[in-house]
Amino acid sequence: MTRGADAVILGGGIIGAAIAYELAKEGRRVVLLEKGAVGRQSSWAAAGLLTPIHVAAYPAPLASLCSDSERLYERWIHDLAAPEVEYRAGGALVPLFDDRDEGDASALEAWRRKEHRPVERLDAAAALAMEPLVSREIRGALLLPDVAQVRNHRLTRALAEAAKRHGAEVRAESEAIGFLRVPGRVNGVKTARGDLFANETVVAAGAWSGDLLAGVDLDLPVRPVRGQMVLLRGPAGALNKAVISHDSYLIPRSDGRILVGSTMEEAGFDATTTADGVSFLLARAKRLAPGVGNFAVETTWAGLRPATPDRLPYLGRPPGAEGLIVATGHYRNGILLAPVTAKIVSDLVARREPSRDLSPFRPGR
Repeated sequence: MTRGADAVILGGGIIGAAIAYELAKEGRRVVLLEKGAVGRQSSWAAAGLLTPIHVAAYPAPLASLCSDSERLYERWIHDLAAPEVEYRAGGALVPLFDDRDEGDASALEAWRRKEHRPVERLDAAAALAMEPLVSREIRGALLLPDVAQVRNHRLTRALAEAAKRHGAEVRAESEAIGFLRVPGRVNGVKTARGDLFANETVVAAGAWSGDLLAGVDLDLPVRPVRGQMVLLRGPAGALNKAVISHDSYLIPRSDGRILVGSTMEEAGFDATTTADGVSFLLARAKRLAPGVGNFAVETTWAGLRPATPDRLPYLGRPPGAEGLIVATGHYRNGILLAPVTAKIVSDLVARREPSRDLSPFRPGR
């Protein structure tokens, strides 16, 4: 039985795996606990697009956090040295069909220029020359040439494996069943294999974090929001850039597959796919790119995103619980926010001053 870890991390999604990797690189004794298989919940179901879809409408602290993490990604992936994650900056198109699209695009364009990020307006002819699969009903498009993507399920596994290479212990199918506590402090967790003592306990369990934290009398309203996805199989090169429109997107992979996402459903902890959900996604996909109607449906799946009432993740130490750190509630941005979240948690564990003000993300706010 492992005892006396520097940190035990609850949750083996991309946030937990990224934290384990970051801490293990620093020489910390780390144990990562995942009640199921590593990376099989919302991290598996995500699209891997490394940009927030509606960043211009985000609360300012969240927009800033996303922007900082996006800038960290390329170096982070380089240091990870895992080519199978297929990090590539292929760019994205935001097609404009109507006045609502024009207004949203103007806000996004203004935000990107303020952040010194590349952005370009294209007329319909230029957009269709770039991506012929896109609907000919568009008025034009916004080009985001620096937007990158990863194979998110591969990235989560790669982070867990890299953490192990740096000395972390990764326990799949290992559920925390309670916390070890003394007044005012958490000293680790209880598991079916025995007590696991740790200087720091990090809760990064996504949509299940609220239930876990009730065990230390902390009311954190994290709720699951189901997102269904469809994977299409088309010819390689049919689509080269991501296509983003409101809450819908088409994400091309190098092998010709195209991810179609995503629904946002209040379905509790039910992660099944439904006929209505798949039909909705296919209809939105055909509106963006009618030609995908001829592509084969390879598979469908769903995941549960951890949502918070104000859209901001919970990052930091909750009041009255020394030895406890919370990193959850990333909602639709978990893949994007993994590098910056791991850096914040590593600073907290090391008792370093975090690089940003965490008060907007304070657990218990």
